[in-house]
Amino acid sequence: MDVAVTRIDLPLPVRAAASDGTTVWCATSGGVRAYTTSGTPLDHDTAPRQPDAAWQEDLRSLAAVPGTVAGAAGVPGTLAETVMVPRTFAGMPAVNSLPTGTLAGTAGGRVYWLDPGGAPLASVLFDGRVVAGGGEIWAVAADRAYRLLAPGRLGEPVELPGLDLCAVEGERLWWTSTRDTLLRGGPREVDLGRGRRGGMTVCAGSLWVSVAGGLLRVSAWSGEPRRFVSAPEGPVPFLVCANGVLAGARRDLFAHAPAAGAVSRVIPLGLDAPVGLVIAAGKHVWAFPADRSQALIVAM
Repeated sequence: MDVAVTRIDLPLPVRAAASDGTTVWCATSGGVRAYTTSGTPLDHDTAPRQPDAAWQEDLRSLAAVPGTVAGAAGVPGTLAETVMVPRTFAGMPAVNSLPTGTLAGTAGGRVYWLDPGGAPLASVLFDGRVVAGGGEIWAVAADRAYRLLAPGRLGEPVELPGLDLCAVEGERLWWTSTRDTLLRGGPREVDLGRGRRGGMTVCAGSLWVSVAGGLLRVSAWSGEPRRFVSAPEGPVPFLVCANGVLAGARRDLFAHAPAAGAVSRVIPLGLDAPVGLVIAAGKHVWAFPADRSQALIVAM
């Protein structure tokens, strides 16, 4: 069955994007614009920019709760990824959890807590990116990370020597290092081997890593490696989870439903160049072409 791809034109190229499952925020040099997950612009986007909003021109990452983010798949500032996972590892409320609808971004060496219209509520010094998952947002730099608390407050630092890939699962941060082949942050360390790796995300109770020919899978509950899953392409730089469906992308999109045991299917995007950014937005996946001001929206 063919899957419809909705194309919407955007006023400017998107530098970063995030969704809380009902709203999609897109950061451009003109500021932050908001849309429904199906692509309808929201009314507050039409409001004129405030005189003090010049910092928005430097926005490099956005994150929102619950559950979706565009962030770094490797050393912050390189490839982007999205994470969409349950709010917490064990189903219990996290200490100092962020309220639903929290939006955060990084620009000019600071991390900002933002209101739904993209206006800053508070900020602190931080040179890195924001990533999210499981209802929490983390500020991640090249060798350490902090969980965002109330506006203007960061949690205790978590050391990440030689950070390569990372994926957020509430108060848990899964990560790999350029110094070895181990996956850390879960119930146990797992050796992923020396093959090339792409995007990494948490979906349907597992941690997934895009590799050559398919997907490595690690149980998010026990940390045990699971069966290797074949995929149409890999490694791909973007791996996201939309409503329990795993989606990977480079130029086209492939989708895999782990809970149903469904075979991966390819969704052609009709692009001549690889995508520049992919995020999950509720039951949708948004893909942003690298060579045009446009968003491609696919319902999962």
